Amino acid sequence: MAKQTAKTTKRSLEVINTIQKLGGATLEELTDELAISRSAVHLHLRTLLEEGYLTKEGAVYHIGLRFLNHGEYARSRKTAYTLAKQTVTELSDRIDEEVEFVVENDNRGILVHESFHPDSQFPSKERHISDAPTSAGIYYYLHSVATGKAILAEFPDERVEAVLDDWGLPRQTEHTITDRNELIRELEQIRDRGVAFADEEYVDGLREVGRRVTGPDGSVLGAIAIIGPKYRFTDERYTTELPEILTEHVDDLEAEIEESYLDDYR
Repeated sequence: MAKQTAKTTKRSLEVINTIQKLGGATLEELTDELAISRSAVHLHLRTLLEEGYLTKEGAVYHIGLRFLNHGEYARSRKTAYTLAKQTVTELSDRIDEEVEFVVENDNRGILVHESFHPDSQFPSKERHISDAPTSAGIYYYLHSVATGKAILAEFPDERVEAVLDDWGLPRQTEHTITDRNELIRELEQIRDRGVAFADEEYVDGLREVGRRVTGPDGSVLGAIAIIGPKYRFTDERYTTELPEILTEHVDDLEAEIEESYLDDYR
């Protein structure tokens, strides 16, 4: 049975997503793109504009800054996310590599915190594959990045299947896993060893090591990954040294999260 949704709300969200996808759009462009009447599009635009979710420059509508308020609230409302930000920064400072904290959202991974170390000479994933001015908020398919695979490994089989039914296994590079059975086998290996690897599976030349972050009740809160170029992530550093450092920092983070939960109930 299909879930009941509010059609008007859904249409407004389509308008917002289309404006962002196009990098700004006129009424006429949105009417053509969405294939609905000009008057209906105009009504959505006027409402969103009055509420501050859109801004208008000449004839072109753009995403409004009110979303920034909601995004920052979502990113900081959980103490665990704030603690994860500290871990990302500390870990990046220690190893001079890019570090990310990713959370599952809509059966994909969304980048919540990133620390791109200034001494690193290798551009981040985001600057490789997107024209977006900031990395925070970018979505990843879970099967193609180390954080995503670390999160998937914590899910029961039926949840994994639901993710794959929603998004499939899109190919990012020639190394991306695109076979369900192969992915399921890798998730079993991740459960056994405690860390996930992504070897040029999202961006050519980039390797990742990821580990899930869990709460005191065992639920997965997200995952942290160390990311860097293949020429620096070689042999023992990639397979042993970085996983050990990552595990150490994630274990410390989980202890801090548990302590924060206890403080809330004292």
